[in-house]
Amino acid sequence: MRQRVFRSNRLLERHRAGALSSPRQVTAKQPSDVLASFRAHLRDVGGMASGTCDLYCRVVRSFLQAEDGGEPRDLSLLSAGDVVGYVSDHAAVSSGRTRHIVTALRAFLRWLQLLGVCDARLAVVPGVPRRRLATIPKLLTDDQLRLLLAAFDRSTSKGRRDYAIALCLVRLGMRRGEVAHLRLDDLDWRAGTIRIDGGKRRRSHVLPLPSDLARAMVAYLKRGRPRSSEREVFLRHARDHRPMRSPDIHYVIRRAHERGRVGSPWKGTHALRHTMASRMLRGGATLKQIADILGHRSIDTTAIYAKVDIERLAGVALPWPVERP
Repeated sequence: MRQRVFRSNRLLERHRAGALSSPRQVTAKQPSDVLASFRAHLRDVGGMASGTCDLYCRVVRSFLQAEDGGEPRDLSLLSAGDVVGYVSDHAAVSSGRTRHIVTALRAFLRWLQLLGVCDARLAVVPGVPRRRLATIPKLLTDDQLRLLLAAFDRSTSKGRRDYAIALCLVRLGMRRGEVAHLRLDDLDWRAGTIRIDGGKRRRSHVLPLPSDLARAMVAYLKRGRPRSSEREVFLRHARDHRPMRSPDIHYVIRRAHERGRVGSPWKGTHALRHTMASRMLRGGATLKQIADILGHRSIDTTAIYAKVDIERLAGVALPWPVERP
């Protein structure tokens, strides 16, 4: 409740300062301008991470696109039928993808409502049911993980960089956005720690630096990282040597899956986060310890990993009833 009040006060302050567009300005803008204003609202007022802003804006861009080659949607003439029709046409088989669409549209319509552009009733977009703990984490087996790590050519500077990226995901369960935002100042070599920042909650936490990850980092920083004034650890090996972004981290892991012929259907970076958590659980770590490593605020978020410990689950399972003749 206090967080909502804080965000509301911050929003009013920005409105008084003229940082938010007026209704006339929004309705008169082109879709690209509307998206830019909406993205600024998500970032500055909502405090959302860059990846989340990108996801929301992709949905809204699709929603605003012209239908049948006609004019883009007139925001002042939006109706419930427009919203329901779009959700029905673009709802995916995956409930997670459908939730992303609904959540992004709800945030956009609430922003328009705040500016007085659309009817307040349009912002009440029905949610998609989410059954907690109903899914199984996407994991790599031990053999698949070995094939993945062996797919990096550590005799090259790019291979040393990509191997260090993979170890960040495998050993510490970092999100790809956290890897992209990792800075040189986050590595404390004397204390042997690493500070992880840039996650969903924009909170930082400090973890011990695993020895194999430390060696991979040193090899990359000494014999791989291009000379640059950028403070991000991982840089592109193109001419500009710009910091890597979240999609670049995903591409590195996906290409390693293809080179190593890992054979897993889960080729994303989040599967490595799940794999790390499940390996910790098998090693005897508690859910609280796993939550601290992953940066989960609530242990309920970590509870899903209890479902992958088949041996422990078998110990508490009741015997299957057998009918007596």
